[in-house]
Amino acid sequence: MFNEWYAKDTSNKIKSIFLSRMNDGKRCSGSIPYGYNRLPEDKQTLVVDPVASQVVKHIFKLAAEGLTPPAIARQLTEEKVLIPSAYTLQYHPEQCNRKAEYGCTSWNANTVREILSRQEYLGHTVLRKTIGTNFKTDERRFATDEERLVFEDTHEPIVDGELWEQAHRRLKHATRRIKEGTHQEECLLPGLVYCADCGSKMSYQTNYYKSGEPYHSFRCSSYGNRTVNCTIHHISDKVLYQLVLRSIQRLSSHIIADERGFAEELKSKWEAQANGKPQKQKEELQTINRRLNELDSLIGSLYENFISGLLPEKQYKSLMKKYSAEQDSLENQVSEIQEKLEQTKASSAHIGRFIRLIKKYKQPTELTKEMACELIDKIVVHEAVGKKPNRQQQVDIYYNFIGQFDLPLSEKEIAEARQKAEQEAAEKARRKKNRQRESNVAHQAKAKAERWAANDGHKYPKRICEQCGKEFYPNSTRQRFCNTDCTKAHQQAEKEKKRFAEKGEHTFRQKVCKICGKPFWPSNGQEVLCSEECKTINRNQRQLAYYYRKQSGQKAGEAI
Repeated sequence: MFNEWYAKDTSNKIKSIFLSRMNDGKRCSGSIPYGYNRLPEDKQTLVVDPVASQVVKHIFKLAAEGLTPPAIARQLTEEKVLIPSAYTLQYHPEQCNRKAEYGCTSWNANTVREILSRQEYLGHTVLRKTIGTNFKTDERRFATDEERLVFEDTHEPIVDGELWEQAHRRLKHATRRIKEGTHQEECLLPGLVYCADCGSKMSYQTNYYKSGEPYHSFRCSSYGNRTVNCTIHHISDKVLYQLVLRSIQRLSSHIIADERGFAEELKSKWEAQANGKPQKQKEELQTINRRLNELDSLIGSLYENFISGLLPEKQYKSLMKKYSAEQDSLENQVSEIQEKLEQTKASSAHIGRFIRLIKKYKQPTELTKEMACELIDKIVVHEAVGKKPNRQQQVDIYYNFIGQFDLPLSEKEIAEARQKAEQEAAEKARRKKNRQRESNVAHQAKAKAERWAANDGHKYPKRICEQCGKEFYPNSTRQRFCNTDCTKAHQQAEKEKKRFAEKGEHTFRQKVCKICGKPFWPSNGQEVLCSEECKTINRNQRQLAYYYRKQSGQKAGEAI
């Protein structure tokens, strides 16, 4: 027991000495970051290695271009760059404290991640990264942000703050490697799209139409994984790209037209936020701090009652557990509120940076991955309301440095949007009509091919000739006879049948008598009277007409 106490006390003294040195900004570790060297006369001072520092800059530039740590490791391996331990062994063997193969150029993604995460390349000294948990073993844990000691601007930086932020912003939105041989396209908004309800990132999906043509969209990842009870929040990638591009175009035009007015407008907006929500957060923070002070006094009195024997041990442990849990919860809330307040204070200093960034992409004609990652912090997609053609969906775009900034639409933009919507509706109707026409043509071609295949290469199926009774392939749906002879024979037979129906066994067609009006069958083509009586009557009428005509002529001559 005494030996263990002595070892523990010695360990605590050593830790205290190291902590005291680290609080003074002195290094206690023998290792130094890749890209730096020590001065022989001053081991606390770091100087830039001219060769290794270029590799570090190259790594950060590749990360800023959107490459992931595994992709950067593969590229460095292809470029035959020495790994850090091999470089130190070859050029600075006195500083090498790791086992390495001489001339090794096989980079690992974890090495790249470690280089990208080190704040030393910004010129800062970072101490107390790990803390020992047990003096009996070498077990250690990573220190929290509060426990870690950071001293800024202690040596020459290798990368500037802008490149650091750009690289880490792209790493934050890194995507998975696309599988070769698939229709998966590279997403232009990697890791930027979030669900408005559950807050999870939206996954980039590839689906297929009935025709086999692929199309891409975003949907809530929690909905796909069934981890949280959330809805799909589906939105097409083309629609989202168009919304983001239009927002960037409008914001760019507004800034270029009136840069000072934009800055004033943004400042007034932040002042309104500082007078609104942060005030509520400050009041909430004060309430939580009062409760924490109350808990401290309660725990103190609880311990005193337990020591004096006024409180049983069982109740003491139960109440201590309850108060401790409440304290942990309140401390987490305090850290979250303080972080939000710091973000609100720090955001007003980034207007100039955002203006310089938006000028870099003034009046863009298409959305690119680099543009989206540099300008946009996140995109929040809400659940759609209604169904097509009345489907509506809210999309909130948050920009880097300035947050969400919505420009009101002008009357001209509203008119252009309405005109564009009408044109898109007309174009959609035209495409639908063309698709229907193409579908009809394809259906007709398919039916024709099936019909020709079923008819042994002929257009129409076999028929039986109505005249001769033989089978034949017709040339149309109306053809009834196999050839012209059968057609003529059928026509002649139809004529004779019609004639027989009209005249029967008589030679001439039936006529109507001019005198009595009765129908009769004539014996020749000129006969118009049915009987001898009608003929006699007709003859008498003609004689009388001739007599009266002659009498009228004589009277006319005498008068002259």
